[in-house]
Amino acid sequence: MHKGYASPEFIIKSDGKSHSIISGYASVFNTVDNHNDCIEKGAFLSSQSNHVKLLWQHDTTKPIGIIRMMDEDSYGLKVEAEINTKTKDGFDASELIKQGAVCGLSIGFNINSADYNSNGNRVIHDLNLIEISVVTFPANEMAQINQIKQKYVKQCKDTAVKKLAELIKQLRKL
Repeated sequence: MHKGYASPEFIIKSDGKSHSIISGYASVFNTVDNHNDCIEKGAFLSSQSNHVKLLWQHDTTKPIGIIRMMDEDSYGLKVEAEINTKTKDGFDASELIKQGAVCGLSIGFNINSADYNSNGNRVIHDLNLIEISVVTFPANEMAQINQIKQKYVKQCKDTAVKKLAELIKQLRKL
């Protein structure tokens, strides 16, 4: 079994009781994964982020949030997703990511176009992306979460601002 690694760029921006935003690479181009697949740049062009689901450990019964952004760059498929920490699985996933116990990303897809290279690797030219999962052991070991931060809902932010304003008033009276 291949063991994943934590990205040296892994950063926790803040901590709280709201939605977590993760970003990283769900797939890295021209890298042979543990399933003998190699995905080429351009393979994700027909996939749309609003149709792709965010799952916990590839379990279709455990959606944990939504994909906010997907973009191919020269390295791979860069993603940003929002984990709903108000659900049990979302909370667990977020806490394990913050701890560094889980930091992998993995994809579920159907192949539209592929062939095999001289090394016997399946080279995927075009695919239909179905889901991106937060996983313990990604097939593509380079597919990692490299950032997690908290998204505070507007109500919490407004409440904090009001409390801060009240505190400032009280301090001015002293």
